[in-house]
Amino acid sequence: MEQFRKQTAIIAVLVVLIACSAYYAKRFNDQSKGVVKNGKEVTETSKTGNSNFFAEARIGRDNQYSTHKQELENIINNKNSTKQAIEEAQAKLMVLADWADKQNKIEQMAKQRGFEDAICLINENGVELCVKTAEALTREQAAQLMDDVVRTTSISPSKIVIKSQK
Repeated sequence: MEQFRKQTAIIAVLVVLIACSAYYAKRFNDQSKGVVKNGKEVTETSKTGNSNFFAEARIGRDNQYSTHKQELENIINNKNSTKQAIEEAQAKLMVLADWADKQNKIEQMAKQRGFEDAICLINENGVELCVKTAEALTREQAAQLMDDVVRTTSISPSKIVIKSQK
């Protein structure tokens, strides 16, 4: 019975994480209109009243990461966890740490390219990068950012979305 409760709790937390991910993804997508996908389309985003977009997105991403990390650590440290569940949790934890490192590297590269701020989200579906810029992204800027993301993550350009935010 206790195993059932633990599994139910884990499932409930995962559902909450998925809901949070959906909320932040929708918010992230609603915040910007201009999207550069596969280096083919370059448009300008609309100006939003939310000047804290990047800070809020970063906090949300970090909170989600911390929650997911804690759940995986709970599985690893639980005496009742199966060996397979522990191995899977350890593998997922390594992937999360790798994604966090790559997100930070990509954000730093974008800032080094002259963008005021950047937020990068990496998950199993691909990469989303949003940069703060006063003007529309040029094709050259988008290509440079795309190259940075591909070199850092080894993810196919077809799974990378680059956006600009004022």
